[in-house]
Parts: sequence; structure tokens; C-alpha cells
Amino acid sequence: MLQDVWLAIDEYRYADAEELLRRDEDLLVSRAGQMALGYIYAHTERPDEAREVFARLREQHRGDDWEHIAVHQLGRTERLAGQYRAGLELLAQERDMIAGLDENAHERAVNALETGICYLHLTELGEARAWLQDALRRAERHEDPEVAGRAERFLGELALQQDNRYAAQEHFTRALTFFRESEDEYAQQEIQTRLTELEGQPQA
Repeated sequence: MLQDVWLAIDEYRYADAEELLRRDEDLLVSRAGQMALGYIYAHTERPDEAREVFARLREQHRGDDWEHIAVHQLGRTERLAGQYRAGLELLAQERDMIAGLDENAHERAVNALETGICYLHLTELGEARAWLQDALRRAERHEDPEVAGRAERFLGELALQQDNRYAAQEHFTRALTFFRESEDEYAQQEIQTRLTELEGQPQA
């Protein structure tokens, strides 16, 4: 059942995912079920509910190796809610918690990615580029094409903010390659749409 829930989430079928989750009370109240529920809330404009879920999970795991995951999700929730400074504060807390992990750990890559996205939304483009490039380097060393693809995608968006259409195309093209490697069909469609839009625009 949990696999079906996450498949629906990955396909942006959040209502279906929530319905599946609520059918199984044992799953719903489990840590895995609550993680999925918080994720659904965060992506369906219910940030208060998401904050409540992830804050409760953090309290349940305060001081253990799992706490940073709840903190990361709290940071993502703030980013999705448009509270980018709050998101950055939580992501900084997570970095302190994962400081002892290997330099190329997945957790470090996704933290850098989320940090870069927050700075991008704040139009602090120097910080955004530094964090997104850091995420890309770590993801490539960790052989994580999904995170690498997302980093390239947002580097493309950053290039567009700077009116650098050529660089944006380069980043989106590399993102597409990574998403093909990770077999993320929805991300491939999104990137292909961005490339098509760029191809239809006149050169500056």
C-alpha cells in the first residue's frame, strides 16, 4: 500500500494518494504513513497541517538519527509555502545534524539543493548558484541522477533569471539526461516543455 501511495505522489495524484493512505489506519498512523501525509499536505497548500505532522515526528525522534529527516521536511514545507527564510533556518539546523555524515552523502546533496532553491526564490542568485552547484557535485559523486537533474533544472531557471537563454538550454538539456537516467517520466516532460518554450522564443 505504501508503494502505491508514493507512486500516486510521484505522479502528482495527491488526492488519490491521500485516499489510499486513509484507507489503511495502521499505515496512516505509522511513521512512514505520517511522512507521506505531511508530504501530501505540503504539496496541496496545507502548510499548517504539514508543519504539525513534521513537528510531531521531530519531537518523537528528537536526538536520534531520524530527527534530521523531519527537520528537512519542515524546511521543504516552508519553502513550498513561500516562507524561504524560515526554510533556510531549518535547513541550517539540518546541516548541523548531518555534519558527521560522509561529504558525498545523499542527505548533504538534498540539503544543498533545497537551500539553493530557497535562495533562488529570494533572488539571491550568487548564493543560489553556489548551493545548487554544490548539490550537483555531491549528487554526481553519489551517482544520484534524480538530485543531479533537479540541480541542473534549477540552475537553468537561475540562468533564465539572468536572461542567459543559452546557459538555460544547456542546464535543461543536462537535466533531461539525468532524468532519463533516473527514469523520472514526469520530470522529463516538464523539462522538455521548458526546452520547447525556449526554442520558440526569439534570441535576445
